[in-house]
Amino acid sequence: LPDWTGCIKLKKLLFAAALIVAALCLFSCKGGTFGVRIEVRGDTAAVVKYVGESAKVTVTDYYDGVPVTEIADNAFLDEFIESITLPNTITRIGEGGFLNCKSLTEVNLSPGLVTIDKNAFSGCTSLKSIVLPEGVTTIGENAFSGCTSLESITIPSTVTTIGPGAFYQCTSLKEIILPEGVTSLSTSVFWGCKSLESVTVKGALTSIEDRAFLDCESLTSFDIPESVTNIGASSFMNCKSLTSVTVPDGITVIKEYTFYGCSSLATVSLPDSVTEIQKEAFKYCYALTGFELPPSLSSLGENAFIECTSLTSVTIPETLTNIPKGAFSGCSGLKEINFHDGITTAGVSAFSDCTSLTEVTIPQGLTEIPISFFANCSNLKYVTIPDEVKAIPDSAFKGCGSFIVRVWEGSYAEYWADNSGKIKEIVGVADIIYESPDTGYDDDDFGGWDDWGGWGW
Repeated sequence: LPDWTGCIKLKKLLFAAALIVAALCLFSCKGGTFGVRIEVRGDTAAVVKYVGESAKVTVTDYYDGVPVTEIADNAFLDEFIESITLPNTITRIGEGGFLNCKSLTEVNLSPGLVTIDKNAFSGCTSLKSIVLPEGVTTIGENAFSGCTSLESITIPSTVTTIGPGAFYQCTSLKEIILPEGVTSLSTSVFWGCKSLESVTVKGALTSIEDRAFLDCESLTSFDIPESVTNIGASSFMNCKSLTSVTVPDGITVIKEYTFYGCSSLATVSLPDSVTEIQKEAFKYCYALTGFELPPSLSSLGENAFIECTSLTSVTIPETLTNIPKGAFSGCSGLKEINFHDGITTAGVSAFSDCTSLTEVTIPQGLTEIPISFFANCSNLKYVTIPDEVKAIPDSAFKGCGSFIVRVWEGSYAEYWADNSGKIKEIVGVADIIYESPDTGYDDDDFGGWDDWGGWGW
């Protein structure tokens, strides 16, 4: 007869395993939430992991007699779910709560939610719209970053904090209305929102941090509130559709790359309070025409206005004594430069490739003309060089063709004009006569004809 003992034991083991699975399922499903593992933490409970198979998930409000108040960190990380409905008891969505849920298209949030933490919905590439309920106060760092399909989001009046990069690379987002409680635009908050056309600020905004609107290519206008006291570096960089900007009074520094690549920016109004414009702040602002340097400007960064091809006139304020490297290089529409005699230093190629310039007067305080200072200014007709100038490198006017040099008789500039074959025009007599370097032997050094009866060595 066959030995059935082993089979009976196997059946018992299988039955026991089935009971364990059923018990686990009951544990996971208790409270009516299928497939969600919930953990009791004192007087509250948290959803810690999704273990189900359904794409549509509803979270229960109570579990084991305590309210479910939290979606724990990474609870739905990389899950395939398509929709989630949360109860009124949920107050926090933890870090990475729905991180990289690439199929998630519908999120139903109920009143009670207070905090949306760091990376909560980051990488939810199918999410098109979301309404945040009244009561939410915090949108964490990178909370919706990389939600490339997100077209609209409703931010309630209760929100006071929007973290850095909260909407980074939300490339479909078109409009944002910021409630009164938001007083700062955090670092990189809208970086890469290339479809963003409109931003409405309801409150007293005080700060726009670094890269806040970087690469917002569709942003046509943004009214910077008078309450703003800080505009960060690269904050409007590559906002290619931005046409005009008025910087509020009280701002003292236009930081590096602030308006870099704003190719449609035609008019910029800077207040008298601005004392510093940092490097490349307006680089590649091709349309810039309506612009004046502030009268109190004392510091200008390298390449600050390089390739501003529509700029036609520049007046250097008396407070600015140094014109840095490449400051107005490539400003091909520049026709007029108004220097002042207090300028004492200048950088390489400061006005190179300014092909519309026809006439310039070097300021008296500048004793050395820098390398390539006016290189390739091909339409230059007249250059006035004062007798204070003591050095002119060969490249200073390289590529400028033929032009008339207005000089003072006896000055270094006259000597330079003669030796470089320039057409010169004498406009006066130099106060200090330049002594040219020796080009041969002086008779007195070796005695003259009378001393030696002839030239002797």
